[in-house]
Amino acid sequence: MLELARWAGKNIFRKRIQTVLTILGIAIGVFSVLLIASIGSMGRGAINSELEGLGFDCITVSAVRKDLNVLDGELLGEIGDMEGVDIAAPLITGMGQASMREYVGEAMVCGVDQNASRIIAMPVSSGRLLRRSDVAAGAYVCVVDEAMAQAYYHRTNIVGKTVSLTVGSAAQEFEIIGVVSGDNSAIKGIAGDLIPSFVYVPYTALQEMTGKTTIDQMFVRVSDAAQAQSVGDSIISVLDSQAGYQHLYRYEDLAVQKDRLNAILEVVTLVLSAIGGVSMVVSGLSIMTIMIVSVQDRTREIGIKKAIGAKKGSILAEFMLESLMMNLLGSLLGIAASIVAAQAARLLFGLALTIEPATVGYTILFSSLVGVLFGVYPAKLAAMLRPVDALRYE
Repeated sequence: MLELARWAGKNIFRKRIQTVLTILGIAIGVFSVLLIASIGSMGRGAINSELEGLGFDCITVSAVRKDLNVLDGELLGEIGDMEGVDIAAPLITGMGQASMREYVGEAMVCGVDQNASRIIAMPVSSGRLLRRSDVAAGAYVCVVDEAMAQAYYHRTNIVGKTVSLTVGSAAQEFEIIGVVSGDNSAIKGIAGDLIPSFVYVPYTALQEMTGKTTIDQMFVRVSDAAQAQSVGDSIISVLDSQAGYQHLYRYEDLAVQKDRLNAILEVVTLVLSAIGGVSMVVSGLSIMTIMIVSVQDRTREIGIKKAIGAKKGSILAEFMLESLMMNLLGSLLGIAASIVAAQAARLLFGLALTIEPATVGYTILFSSLVGVLFGVYPAKLAAMLRPVDALRYE
């Protein structure tokens, strides 16, 4: 086998230009497949991180009929103490206006409690978040995002300033106690101005301001994701019992929606990788062409080898090894190029591209399979040559 490998390595470079071009074609195919897979993996990771930051690893509970909703702070505490529930946090939302200085703009006013930062990503850039005492007192304090701070004051730290919030016909002034970052999120970057600024206030303060006595929606994080359905059913049972109606409340497991999105992204990545793999198949056709020409050019050589005792199997193995070597050389070159590209993207653009070892293994396996399949026919042609005919060949 060592002798066959030595001869195969020597023979593939007899026609250097054609061989080099074929190897480059294989390398480009491997490079594109690995890079597309890496970009897809990075995209899924970024979107998952964004969705988790928006509470997509929780279940949401809401009333089907708002006029019959009885969910309040007392029931919220009862649900938070249920077995299997890690956190239960309220959410009251209202589209309104925020006025500061001489500027007026749209804002999404979110009534939350001190657990909000454990449900959604709220990285503090200035000041602090809401505390239990703020919620208990129904304090007119709020936390805004950096987009609002930049829009109204052209800086991020506006702690201590006052903002006038209007929701429906109700208006109230709130003191800004904190600013959270979030302008660089992928979702907001894509949506741009379609997503308004967010203002977070104690839900008790928003209830007092608007005259509401109930909670619109509840976010629940379960201790064990596998038990999300049973916990959701238990919560609905408690709420329906308190309201005196059946099927008044419903829950939705947001993690299921996230998994569906992941499945779609995986299919898209697979399709794009398959398109990149087409170039590997085209390179396989080039290998077949080169090998057929090589068989014709080396007909007398094959005849001499057979005349002095070379078996069909050894001739077949030699040509198969040549085809396999070209594929492996192209694969290694493509892998090296993809690793260099991933590192360059990380250093220059801060993109967390990672070439997964499993993807590398599958790509090499597919490339080798292409090399073997397209090398079979030329190798068989060489092995089936009759020594007498081969020696007479000019």
